[in-house]
Amino acid sequence: MHIFALETDVDKIKTRFCHSGEQEVLMTYYHGLSFLFAIFREILITIGLAALGVTGWFFDWPIWWTVGILSVIWFFFVFFNIIKAYIDWAYDFILITTDKVILVDQTSFFKQEIKPIHLENIGGVSTKTQYWDIFPFGELCIHLKEGLGGQNMTKRYVPRAQRVAGILSEVVTQYQRKNPAGGGGGGGGVT
Repeated sequence: MHIFALETDVDKIKTRFCHSGEQEVLMTYYHGLSFLFAIFREILITIGLAALGVTGWFFDWPIWWTVGILSVIWFFFVFFNIIKAYIDWAYDFILITTDKVILVDQTSFFKQEIKPIHLENIGGVSTKTQYWDIFPFGELCIHLKEGLGGQNMTKRYVPRAQRVAGILSEVVTQYQRKNPAGGGGGGGGVT
């Protein structure tokens, strides 16, 4: 389904960015705890508003006014942030193919960023632990080659980030062996 910029059909994104002969090696979504951590503030606000509602009930505040006002406050300050966090978690993914890495970041109904990174542009891959490595996710850092700005692409909450980095490193190595840099030959020796 396509809603403004949000594309919920993963196969359409794959079809748009993957070409014939290109094979999917790994596809991973982000860990579910990333959604929970993203809405932690909203959970606290919801608990606070519920406590305020119970307090109003004890003090005999007009119940319909109390519920109405608290519901409007919750809707405007909490609901939209929860929807945004859900979209950001449910529809973002990392796709590794035999030719490229595709980073899909769909933040809302109105913003979508898809970054295909060709394997020849990847200089290295590393991982970092998150939350003392208690949970089975971490940060995946893709280091781009220096001629392309030399920047790092870091993605957090990647499930089994060490495994993903290992697979990506292996795919990059295989790609480099099939397509050696510099192309062919020539020695520039002195005669």
